[in-house]
Amino acid sequence: MRPMVLPRHGLCSRRALLRSALGGVFLAPFLRQRSLEAKDATPKRLVLVFTPDAHPREWWPSTDDGGKLGLGAPLRDFAGLESELLFVRQLDHSWTFDNHHEAGMAQLFTGARFFDDATHYANGPSIDQVLLARTDLRGGTPIPDVHLAVADSGEGNQRHVTCYSGPGQPIPHEASPSRAFSKLFAGVSFGGSSAEGAPTSTLERELQKRMFELDRDAIQSLAAHLGQAERERLDVHLDALGELEQRLRPVNDAGTPPATGCEAVATSGVTTSDRQAANIEKWGQVQADLLVNAFLCDRTRVADLAFGSSGSQHTGLLGLKNGGTDSWHEVAHLSLGEQERTQSVSLDGEALTAAAAYAEFDRLWAARVAYLAKRLKAIPEGNGSMLDNTLIYWGVECGTDHNHGPSDMQYLLIGGRNLGFQSGQLLALPSATSAHRLHTSVLHAFGDVEATGFGIEESCGPLTGVLA
Repeated sequence: MRPMVLPRHGLCSRRALLRSALGGVFLAPFLRQRSLEAKDATPKRLVLVFTPDAHPREWWPSTDDGGKLGLGAPLRDFAGLESELLFVRQLDHSWTFDNHHEAGMAQLFTGARFFDDATHYANGPSIDQVLLARTDLRGGTPIPDVHLAVADSGEGNQRHVTCYSGPGQPIPHEASPSRAFSKLFAGVSFGGSSAEGAPTSTLERELQKRMFELDRDAIQSLAAHLGQAERERLDVHLDALGELEQRLRPVNDAGTPPATGCEAVATSGVTTSDRQAANIEKWGQVQADLLVNAFLCDRTRVADLAFGSSGSQHTGLLGLKNGGTDSWHEVAHLSLGEQERTQSVSLDGEALTAAAAYAEFDRLWAARVAYLAKRLKAIPEGNGSMLDNTLIYWGVECGTDHNHGPSDMQYLLIGGRNLGFQSGQLLALPSATSAHRLHTSVLHAFGDVEATGFGIEESCGPLTGVLA
């Protein structure tokens, strides 16, 4: 007996099916997977931030009887954001080498040891790459992650890298705002003008639109032959595909206005000098604006913003005069000793103690981070702000007062209220605790709830008090 063959009337061919948007349904692993209940959820975002050397002791906040944070000199530009800050004190790195500059960089966001004795690269992925691999953090965005540098060349050696895709696989930074703009916004239309790589002809735009048009007739034909459970799953995939179509149309269809607030960023006026404060301020502002607008356009949800490099000198920055070296790295060394802290140095002709000067140097970088946080805070999103859905995870490579060791590391978590972070506090731990536990808490906040540890400490567990 011949097998029963269903009539072909009303069914599309396999080739036609795959050419239609329905083909995307069966390629669903390449689309953002989500449940019906979560389809309107606001996206989560992560920004890793690095600033050079360490912070002075004045960076740690004071607290009153009610636990309210009082910010010291280096963090003056965070005034008004106190409720967004989560400090954790008594965190240590798990191992060290030499003066900790390279060991600190390797494990800053990876929790790993050296990959080898030659490169001193990290022997594992950084937390952003772990989350991209294990969770839906990327969503439907076209770019998985972006890595930008300020006051640094962006080169890929061990003192300039903060993120890794895997063991011994550093991810270099892009120091040029104009090149970063081209990479982030290729094909994006901003009110009639397009970034490099955008479709330039009517035919190109029409073809691009048709790539994402839904073939409703073909879909309905197939749906008629499905059971109830299969139709429900098909509806979920169609919702995801429709969302992807709507996400792409505003930035690729010249006849449709871009997303609210999604706009071109002027990248001119930046010079590659790490010794002029005004240039660093401009450079940092432009790179931060690029990140914010990449979030607004939903081009990416994962970023890394690095200022300077491990042990960077920035000689003469802020008009520093300190004997024959004028190196900020040398001034940082003075912050450890009580007598050395009172040594006189000059900033733009004004005599200051080494401690006060170091606080001003640290503030230069902190102000750039505060600018990013305030921009995100000012953008409404969902039932709060974009900062509520974004974690800025800021770290340095050495412990307090540039101690050249792995103890009392200074990580600061900014924002992320809707991710469950208990911001607005100084979490003073009773004893020295592994920084890997804080990383594990961050994994949990972004959905990797099965993580039992991080890096070389696979079973350290999360840190109590970080998440609600």
